[in-house]
Amino acid sequence: MNIEQLQEFGITRENIRSITKIVSKKMLKLKELLMGEYGTHLSKKNLSEIVGKLFEKETAVFLTNNTPYNVLNAQSDKDPDLVFYKDGKEILKVEIKVTSTINTWTGGEFSKRPFDYLLISWGEDFTSYFIAYTHLEKDEWQSNIAKGFYGPSYKVKFLNQKKDKIILLGRINERGTGVIREDIFQTKF
Repeated sequence: MNIEQLQEFGITRENIRSITKIVSKKMLKLKELLMGEYGTHLSKKNLSEIVGKLFEKETAVFLTNNTPYNVLNAQSDKDPDLVFYKDGKEILKVEIKVTSTINTWTGGEFSKRPFDYLLISWGEDFTSYFIAYTHLEKDEWQSNIAKGFYGPSYKVKFLNQKKDKIILLGRINERGTGVIREDIFQTKF
Protein backbone atom coordinates (compact mmCIF):
# COMPACT_ATOMS: atom_id res chain seq x y z
CA MET A 1 0.00 0.00 0.00
CA ASN A 2 1.38 3.41 -0.87
CA ILE A 3 1.12 6.56 1.22
CA GLU A 4 -1.86 7.95 -0.74
CA GLN A 5 -3.83 4.73 -0.21
CA LEU A 6 -2.91 4.74 3.46
CA GLN A 7 -4.11 8.33 3.81
CA GLU A 8 -7.48 7.30 2.38
CA PHE A 9 -7.90 5.04 5.43
CA GLY A 10 -6.85 7.85 7.77
CA ILE A 11 -3.53 6.23 8.60
CA THR A 12 -1.45 9.38 8.48
CA ARG A 13 1.40 10.68 10.60
CA GLU A 14 -0.91 13.32 12.09
CA ASN A 15 -3.68 10.85 12.98
CA ILE A 16 -1.28 8.22 14.33
CA ARG A 17 0.38 10.91 16.45
CA SER A 18 -3.04 11.92 17.85
CA ILE A 19 -3.96 8.30 18.58
CA THR A 20 -0.57 7.68 20.17
CA LYS A 21 -1.03 10.66 22.49
CA ILE A 22 -4.34 9.20 23.68
CA VAL A 23 -2.71 5.80 24.29
CA SER A 24 0.25 7.43 26.03
CA LYS A 25 -1.95 9.39 28.44
CA LYS A 26 -3.88 6.23 29.31
CA MET A 27 -0.67 4.26 29.87
CA LEU A 28 0.69 7.02 32.12
CA LYS A 29 -2.52 6.86 34.20
CA LEU A 30 -2.24 3.07 34.37
CA LYS A 31 1.41 3.34 35.42
CA GLU A 32 0.54 5.85 38.14
CA LEU A 33 -2.35 3.81 39.51
CA LEU A 34 -1.33 0.17 39.12
CA MET A 35 2.43 0.38 39.24
CA GLY A 36 2.68 3.40 41.52
CA GLU A 37 -0.21 3.52 43.96
CA TYR A 38 -0.89 -0.23 44.03
CA GLY A 39 2.72 -1.38 43.54
CA THR A 40 1.76 -3.93 40.89
CA HIS A 41 4.61 -5.28 38.78
CA LEU A 42 3.81 -5.73 35.10
CA SER A 43 6.39 -7.24 32.75
CA LYS A 44 7.27 -5.53 29.48
CA LYS A 45 5.35 -8.32 27.74
CA ASN A 46 2.25 -7.50 29.84
CA LEU A 47 2.68 -3.80 29.13
CA SER A 48 3.13 -4.42 25.39
CA GLU A 49 -0.14 -6.36 25.37
CA ILE A 50 -1.91 -3.47 27.13
CA VAL A 51 -0.36 -0.91 24.77
CA GLY A 52 -1.53 -3.07 21.85
CA LYS A 53 -5.11 -3.37 23.16
CA LEU A 54 -5.27 0.39 23.73
CA PHE A 55 -3.97 1.04 20.20
CA GLU A 56 -6.61 -1.32 18.79
CA LYS A 57 -9.46 0.40 20.61
CA GLU A 58 -8.30 4.00 20.22
CA THR A 59 -7.42 3.56 16.53
CA ALA A 60 -10.84 2.05 15.81
CA VAL A 61 -12.66 4.89 17.61
CA PHE A 62 -10.50 7.67 16.15
CA LEU A 63 -10.62 6.45 12.54
CA THR A 64 -14.36 5.68 12.71
CA ASN A 65 -14.93 9.28 13.83
CA ASN A 66 -12.53 10.83 11.30
CA THR A 67 -12.86 8.77 8.11
CA PRO A 68 -15.72 7.36 5.99
CA TYR A 69 -14.92 3.89 7.38
CA ASN A 70 -16.42 2.01 10.27
CA VAL A 71 -13.35 0.54 11.98
CA LEU A 72 -13.81 -2.30 14.44
CA ASN A 73 -11.19 -3.60 16.84
CA ALA A 74 -10.74 -7.27 17.71
CA GLN A 75 -13.15 -8.82 20.17
CA SER A 76 -11.17 -12.08 20.44
CA ASP A 77 -7.71 -13.43 19.62
CA LYS A 78 -8.94 -15.00 16.38
CA ASP A 79 -10.14 -11.63 15.01
CA PRO A 80 -7.89 -9.24 13.08
CA ASP A 81 -6.87 -6.33 15.32
CA LEU A 82 -8.57 -3.76 13.06
CA VAL A 83 -11.12 -4.25 10.30
CA PHE A 84 -12.19 -1.35 8.08
CA TYR A 85 -15.75 -1.49 6.70
CA LYS A 86 -17.46 0.75 4.18
CA ASP A 87 -21.15 0.38 3.36
CA GLY A 88 -21.14 -2.88 5.33
CA LYS A 89 -18.35 -4.38 3.20
CA GLU A 90 -15.00 -5.43 4.66
CA ILE A 91 -12.28 -3.37 2.97
CA LEU A 92 -9.04 -3.76 4.95
CA LYS A 93 -7.61 -5.82 7.84
CA VAL A 94 -4.68 -4.57 9.89
CA GLU A 95 -2.72 -6.33 12.62
CA ILE A 96 -0.93 -4.41 15.37
CA LYS A 97 2.32 -5.78 16.78
CA VAL A 98 3.87 -4.07 19.78
CA THR A 99 7.31 -4.40 21.35
CA SER A 100 9.29 -2.71 24.09
CA THR A 101 12.54 -3.56 22.26
CA ILE A 102 14.18 -1.44 19.60
CA ASN A 103 14.96 -4.25 17.20
CA THR A 104 12.35 -7.06 17.06
CA TRP A 105 8.61 -7.75 17.04
CA THR A 106 7.10 -11.09 18.02
CA GLY A 107 4.15 -12.66 16.20
CA GLY A 108 1.97 -15.75 16.43
CA GLU A 109 3.61 -18.96 15.22
CA PHE A 110 0.43 -20.49 13.84
CA SER A 111 -1.15 -17.38 12.32
CA LYS A 112 -1.89 -18.26 8.71
CA ARG A 113 -2.98 -14.88 7.46
CA PRO A 114 -0.81 -12.34 5.68
CA PHE A 115 -1.75 -8.83 6.77
CA ASP A 116 -0.89 -5.23 6.70
CA TYR A 117 0.74 -4.36 10.00
CA LEU A 118 1.23 -1.42 12.29
CA LEU A 119 4.55 -2.23 13.95
CA ILE A 120 4.90 -0.30 17.22
CA SER A 121 7.86 0.07 19.58
CA TRP A 122 7.25 1.94 22.84
CA GLY A 123 9.67 3.50 25.31
CA GLU A 124 9.55 2.92 29.06
CA ASP A 125 8.20 6.40 29.68
CA PHE A 126 5.18 5.72 27.39
CA THR A 127 5.84 9.02 25.61
CA SER A 128 8.21 7.83 22.88
CA TYR A 129 7.20 5.56 20.01
CA PHE A 130 8.26 4.18 16.67
CA ILE A 131 5.41 3.20 14.34
CA ALA A 132 5.65 1.81 10.82
CA TYR A 133 3.09 0.40 8.41
CA THR A 134 3.91 -2.49 6.08
CA HIS A 135 2.55 -5.69 4.59
CA LEU A 136 4.06 -8.96 5.86
CA GLU A 137 3.65 -12.47 4.57
CA LYS A 138 3.88 -15.46 6.92
CA ASP A 139 7.31 -16.43 5.56
CA GLU A 140 8.75 -13.03 6.49
CA TRP A 141 8.47 -13.97 10.18
CA GLN A 142 11.44 -15.98 11.47
CA SER A 143 10.27 -19.11 13.30
CA ASN A 144 11.82 -19.73 16.72
CA ILE A 145 10.20 -23.13 17.39
CA ALA A 146 13.54 -24.93 16.93
CA LYS A 147 14.95 -22.71 19.70
CA GLY A 148 12.08 -23.69 21.99
CA PHE A 149 10.35 -20.32 21.73
CA TYR A 150 6.74 -20.11 20.53
CA GLY A 151 6.66 -16.67 18.87
CA PRO A 152 8.25 -15.97 15.49
CA SER A 153 10.20 -12.74 15.21
CA TYR A 154 10.48 -9.93 12.72
CA LYS A 155 13.63 -7.82 12.95
CA VAL A 156 14.02 -4.13 12.21
CA LYS A 157 16.82 -4.93 9.75
CA PHE A 158 14.23 -6.68 7.54
CA LEU A 159 11.78 -3.78 7.88
CA ASN A 160 14.59 -1.43 6.89
CA GLN A 161 15.12 -3.40 3.67
CA LYS A 162 11.45 -3.29 2.65
CA LYS A 163 10.55 -0.84 -0.09
CA ASP A 164 6.85 -0.67 0.84
CA LYS A 165 7.24 0.37 4.48
CA ILE A 166 5.83 3.68 5.64
CA ILE A 167 7.34 5.08 8.81
CA LEU A 168 4.75 7.14 10.67
CA LEU A 169 6.63 7.98 13.89
CA GLY A 170 10.34 7.80 14.65
CA ARG A 171 12.99 6.44 12.33
CA ILE A 172 15.37 3.54 11.82
CA ASN A 173 18.97 4.04 12.95
CA GLU A 174 21.78 4.52 10.42
CA ARG A 175 22.91 0.89 10.72
CA GLY A 176 19.38 -0.27 9.97
CA THR A 177 19.28 -2.52 13.02
CA GLY A 178 17.18 -0.60 15.53
CA VAL A 179 14.51 2.03 15.82
CA ILE A 180 14.77 5.52 17.23
CA ARG A 181 11.56 6.41 18.97
CA GLU A 182 9.95 9.81 18.67
CA ASP A 183 8.77 11.79 21.70
CA ILE A 184 5.14 12.38 20.73
CA PHE A 185 4.77 15.45 22.93
CA GLN A 186 7.60 17.34 21.19
CA THR A 187 6.67 19.45 18.21
CA LYS A 188 9.65 18.51 16.02
CA PHE A 189 11.53 15.29 15.39
